[in-house]
Amino acid sequence: MIYERVQPEAPIRQGDILRNIPRLELSLSEIPVVDEEGSRVASWQELLDEASEDDVTAVVKLKAVSGIVITQDCDAVRGKDLSLAMLDDFQIVTNSSPTTPKSWRKHITQHAKSNLRYFYLPPDADIGFDRPMAADFRTILRVPREEALTQGATRVGRLNTVAYEHFRESLAQFFRRYPYNEWYPLTKEQVEDYAQSCPEPVQLYDWQK
Repeated sequence: MIYERVQPEAPIRQGDILRNIPRLELSLSEIPVVDEEGSRVASWQELLDEASEDDVTAVVKLKAVSGIVITQDCDAVRGKDLSLAMLDDFQIVTNSSPTTPKSWRKHITQHAKSNLRYFYLPPDADIGFDRPMAADFRTILRVPREEALTQGATRVGRLNTVAYEHFRESLAQFFRRYPYNEWYPLTKEQVEDYAQSCPEPVQLYDWQK
């Protein structure tokens, strides 16, 4: 498919796919803390209010996930940390359930242009994907660069040249996007109809009232 194998000694590059990356599962309202008084559960705000200058020792849950490197190649060679976009089931990331070739085609080709928050990754047994996956640009993982491939994480491959060119463009578009109100040129009647189908509040402009 769109992947290629990587020699173990090859430097890490943008577009490399890693498995067994630790993801922190943390609740800010209920943090199990261990201190001189024993163990307790506190919120992050309560810990901040205690104004302790010491680091907090807490019990946290770690989950092994897959990720794709989004760090630029130059920083991946000498930076302290690597940033990865988490990989997950395509249907979970997109909140959709395509079932037919036509619906899959629509999601893969059309929605990829409008929903810049994810990057589609097709299944490939050799790479370890038994189902369609997606890189979720909203969920970023960070791991120490020098320990990335020596402490349990494994690199299963990387995007080939064609896929990488599309990946870096999607990544760039996602992080350079800016918010705008697409309904500003609508008439009063048009914006009323738009507001009914929009899940977010629509603030009308003076010329639409």
